[in-house]
Amino acid sequence: MNKLYQKMYSKKLFTLDNCLKIIKDKQVCLNTLTRLVNKGLLKRLRNSIYHIVPLDDPDFEPEPLHIATLLRKDASISINSSLQAQGLFYDKTIYLYSKHSAKIRINDITYRILKNRHNSGIKKHELKTSYGIYEISITDNERTLIDCIRTRSIKLEELVKIFRNPKIEIDIGKIINYLEKYRKPILYNKTGLVLDACKNFLRLQDDDLGKIRQKLSKKIFYAREKGLTLIRPKYKYYGKWNMMINEDLYDMIVPKT
Repeated sequence: MNKLYQKMYSKKLFTLDNCLKIIKDKQVCLNTLTRLVNKGLLKRLRNSIYHIVPLDDPDFEPEPLHIATLLRKDASISINSSLQAQGLFYDKTIYLYSKHSAKIRINDITYRILKNRHNSGIKKHELKTSYGIYEISITDNERTLIDCIRTRSIKLEELVKIFRNPKIEIDIGKIINYLEKYRKPILYNKTGLVLDACKNFLRLQDDDLGKIRQKLSKKIFYAREKGLTLIRPKYKYYGKWNMMINEDLYDMIVPKT
């Protein structure tokens, strides 16, 4: 069996740079990879990203989040995908932060690489796959929540359901810090609303929420969701966070009297 194939077998997913540590000559290395691809022993996912095709599992596909980390050397899994890395959400679109934006399609997964606005709020996370455990970079829970709200990638109702989880920890100091970096008044209202609806699960105190509430502007915002709907949603005023929110969200978070 080819030495390169044997060396990469345990990694399953790898890059040309990984291979060049074994075969120093780049052209020889590329020729070897091409031969292995032609023999059906490897599959090329992108110019310099490959994965093993195990003899006992010809339909093997690497974990999409693992693929995402190899698309850019500075990549950080972000927005909904940070929740996905923690087993809290699933989507066929993978979001990453990097220096340069791009949109890439591999198999049936779309990888949206967004330009990173600031470098804070990134942490290490162990990604468990069927073929190993890998350390990846993801946004922390505080930045993830704000970024999901900011990009409207997940509806507020869904975020409330996700964050009503006692395993999730939220640092209110980080929340305030990230909100100040984005400098968008509506984010204070929306973030405060979600955290308020989840405060018992997240072990937050009224004083914590008060730190967000004191930053609210006098303007009444509409919590509009992304995308078109056939039926125009009805909105209700939620005075606690000075927002107009749709009826479904209102009924979900406002106590019945």
